[in-house]
Amino acid sequence: MTAQQGFTLTRADARRLLVRYHFPPAPLATVIRRLGTIQFDPLAPVGTNPDLVLQARVPGYRRGDWLQAAYARRLLVDGWDKQASLIQPGEWWAQAPFHRWFARRWRQRGVDVAAPEARALVEQVARQGPATSLELGDQRADPALRGSWYGPKRSRHLLKALWDAGHLMTHHRVGGRHAYDLPERVLPPGAREADATPDDALQRLVVRRVQAAGLLRPSADAAVWLLPCPRAERDRIAARAMARGELIDLDVEGTRYWTTPAALAALDAAPASASAGPGGMRFLAPLDPLIWDRGGVARLFGFDYVWEVYKPQAQRRWGYYVLPVLWGERFVARFDARCQQGTLSLLAWHWEADIHPARLPEGLAEALQRAAGEFLDYLGATRVVLPRGLGREARRAWQRAAR
Repeated sequence: MTAQQGFTLTRADARRLLVRYHFPPAPLATVIRRLGTIQFDPLAPVGTNPDLVLQARVPGYRRGDWLQAAYARRLLVDGWDKQASLIQPGEWWAQAPFHRWFARRWRQRGVDVAAPEARALVEQVARQGPATSLELGDQRADPALRGSWYGPKRSRHLLKALWDAGHLMTHHRVGGRHAYDLPERVLPPGAREADATPDDALQRLVVRRVQAAGLLRPSADAAVWLLPCPRAERDRIAARAMARGELIDLDVEGTRYWTTPAALAALDAAPASASAGPGGMRFLAPLDPLIWDRGGVARLFGFDYVWEVYKPQAQRRWGYYVLPVLWGERFVARFDARCQQGTLSLLAWHWEADIHPARLPEGLAEALQRAAGEFLDYLGATRVVLPRGLGREARRAWQRAAR
């Protein structure tokens, strides 16, 4: 399929495509291959972003299962995609041109991965095995680095530069902190690929960004399309991918989107189960790939999502760590929550304007009870604290789920 075929979809078709592409229940390994990349974020009021992305798609997923998948089974490795991400091992090798690009960027900022102090860090890792920044290099603070994103220790800046440049990888994490090791000791046997050309590497990155989202506007904001190239170069590479049948150009009621053949084929696939069908409900991550392009989500679903985690409390309308609630092919609510010591506390629950808490649409309460029960199981929570504003039916659904 190529752009010349001129695919046109209605918004209803686009919504159906996204739900059927993202949410057929599947084993963990299948979901990892389907998405290609999962954005990493360490905040974890109800699990990390990888946890939340996977619990919405993998039946029986439990909080923290991604750690085993990444650091024991090596189905995923820490890498760079949309910011810090988890990618498949073979994709790490294909990013060699980006490793060189990062090395040049760091050198412009005064950090040279070829300098003796950087080589000494790599040699230290080679000798002692996986280690965190607390165990590697000079632990003294550099006054010139105070207030910087990576902290005041020059060794931390060097380690991050070596990671970006492909000289070190994440072997595992210790309390969220990277434990660095050599790539050849992290990647599974057979994962190495021949280094890609710059064009091939960029094409894989662009296609993977669209693959994860399912549908993605070329005009999505810069946070979605953060790439090591100008937008004009991205467009050239996208056209190359279309000519090779890896991307498809779509018109959705006057708005341009890109998709992949696998995502487009989801339109013809029947829902795999009741939970994936019209009445299925799921709670999504703030950085779920379905909602990366928030402008696109607003256009297709009429759902205006804002993640307010970095706003001062007084400026928040919805809450600190707010999860969208998708019911079938529509967003019906969002909620702020925290789970501690086996208790899930819903700090706020906001229904969308067309949902009346006193008279929920048919089937919504049942779907909520099922989704709430699965979410409590995922968290290992046995108790729930509910806020005002839920309405009687929804409150009863959560209470029944917690029994």
